[in-house]
Formats: sequence, structure tokens, C-alpha cells
Amino acid sequence: MRRTKNSQDRRSPAAPAPAPAAPPAGDAPSQEPLTTAKILETVGLVVAPTTLVTALAYFFGWARTSSLANFFGLDYSTLGFSTQDYLLRSVDAAFVPLGAILLTCLGLFVAHGAVVRLVDGGDHDDTLRRASQALVVGGAVVLAAGIIGVFKPLGLYYLLPPLLPGAGVALLGYGLHLGRRLRDGPARRHGPARIPTVLAAMIVLLSFFWGAFTYASALGRGRAESLLSELRTRPGVVVYAKEPLDIRAAGVSETRVEATGSPYLFRYAGLRLLVRSGGKYFLVPHCWTRRGGTAIVLPDTDALRFEFVVGPNDAPCQPS
Repeated sequence: MRRTKNSQDRRSPAAPAPAPAAPPAGDAPSQEPLTTAKILETVGLVVAPTTLVTALAYFFGWARTSSLANFFGLDYSTLGFSTQDYLLRSVDAAFVPLGAILLTCLGLFVAHGAVVRLVDGGDHDDTLRRASQALVVGGAVVLAAGIIGVFKPLGLYYLLPPLLPGAGVALLGYGLHLGRRLRDGPARRHGPARIPTVLAAMIVLLSFFWGAFTYASALGRGRAESLLSELRTRPGVVVYAKEPLDIRAAGVSETRVEATGSPYLFRYAGLRLLVRSGGKYFLVPHCWTRRGGTAIVLPDTDALRFEFVVGPNDAPCQPS
């Protein structure tokens, strides 16, 4: 049956495809606020946690060891320590700084949560506004004191000069953030500006690391002073040599060995062991002092024989 023109005209035209709905006028994409989770996520993408922890432990171990070695007149590079050696010596140097940083961050997060609840409640705006102003003023004062302390000794506790700049920046930045949050009101809640926040966080972290380095160095010096006070309890070392070593240090005695058939003809007593590393023995006389002490480095070779003794085996502490 043939279709007529009228039947074709009576067919309903094809419905046009629906146009995509336009986004509401007020839903323009906005910049996502910078949160703590975003910062940690970004840091985690750049530096793996295991790598970061290992680097921090190595850094603290190196600072402690370098300070201890310098106390006895040695440069850390002469010790020949491996990465594992520095990591093993970082335990006591890293525990206190990292524990203090973690506890401080935990306390700050708790305090920040309480402040956010007060701001959202809107019942203490005047008190919070005065608190934000006090934080700004206090942060500026602390920052100024820290900057002065960097270039001019202020007779402060040894950890304050490196920590004051970071504390000042943290107080100043949080005071400004709190004031802006109160000024914007509950309708506008934005995260902190990205660039200033990142720069402030870098300054705070730099200050923390500087303080941790200062602590690790002071710990190494303290360990060296403790070692010096207990030097006579360290393992005594008697060195036998085929050739004269010409050790001229107070308290070290040289004796010619009369035993027949022995290849070792010279005996040196009155030495204490500091450490053995890199195929070398690092020794100091039992009379070692900061005023004129000598550190002795001997290679672990067949030309020398080392004996470790317990008990008094020392010559009098008379200058040679």
C-alpha cells in the first residue's frame, strides 16, 4: 500500500536532541582550599616516607657523630663511617626532636579544632578577635627576636635561637588566618592562601630542622664530655709494633720488647679506644685533655698488634 503525501505530512517530526544543561550561575569552579591532608599528600608524592625517615636519621646521626669527633680533634670524614653506622648512632639524637615535633603537632591540631568550633559557633568573636591580634603581635615580636638571635648572641637557651624564627612565623601566620576567618564570617570559609602558607611552612620546617641539628650537635658534645669523664673505664689498648711509632703523648709509654723471636719489638701502653672504623683504630691517651690532647689513628695491619686490657696499665700523666 502506497503512502500518501498527507500521511507523510501527518508524521510527527523527529524530536531535537536535548541541549546540555548550563551550569548554575553561582556554581563556577572555585579554587580548592589548601588543607593539611593536601599538603601531606603533596609531600608524600615528592618524598617517600621511608626515604624521608632514613634521611632524617642519617642527618641526626651525622650531626651527633661529627660533634663528638670534633671534641676529640677528629674530623668526621676520617672515621669512614658507613650509612648504617650513622643510622645506628641516630637513635638517641632523633628520638627527642621527632617526639617533640609530633607532640607539638598533635597539640596544635587539637587546639585548632577547638578554635574552629568557637569560630563556627559565633559566640566568642570578640575574644577570638583579640586573640588573633595578640597572636599577630606576639608572632612579630618572636620573629624579630629570632632574626636578631641569628646574627647576634642574646644569651638565650641554646635551642631558642634556631626555634624562634619558626615559632614567630607560625604565630603570625595563624593570627592572620584567624583574623581573616572571623572577618569573612560563616558564609565564606576559604582555606589559607597557597603560596604564603607553603612559604611559612617551609620557614617553620627549616627552623625545626635547625633546632634538631643544634640538639644533635649538643648531644654529641655531651656524649663526648661524658666519655672524657669516664675515659679510664674505656678499654685499654696495648699496641705492639715492628717499627717504632714515635708516639709522643702524655701518659703513653714506649718499651722495647726483649722477647726473642718476636717480630714486634716495641710496646706502647696507656691508650684508650674511642672507636674502630674503616680499618683504623682511633685511640687517645688516658691522660687526654681538651687543652693539649692528642688523638692517635693507627691502621689495622700486620705491622701492628693490638691487645685490649682491663685494669690499670697506665704510665703517669707527665708531659713527654
